[in-house]
Amino acid sequence: MPLTTERIEPADTSQTLPEFVRVNDVKRILGVKRGILYRWMKDGKIKSVCIREAGNTQGIRLIHLASVRNYINSQMV
Repeated sequence: MPLTTERIEPADTSQTLPEFVRVNDVKRILGVKRGILYRWMKDGKIKSVCIREAGNTQGIRLIHLASVRNYINSQMV
């Protein structure tokens, strides 16, 4: 049976950055330390979310990577 659409090849995603990352990933990708990130979160300069299941006291803090990059870019003179 002939194909009705062109074949799609897998793309190289090795250079693609995720939308949300953990704190250590921000340090690895952008060089911003943990304390600075938490200060920026507290001041509302960057976006983050804590994912935690009901009843648990601990969760995972995820940082919106684009908001960190946008904030850094806004500081350029």
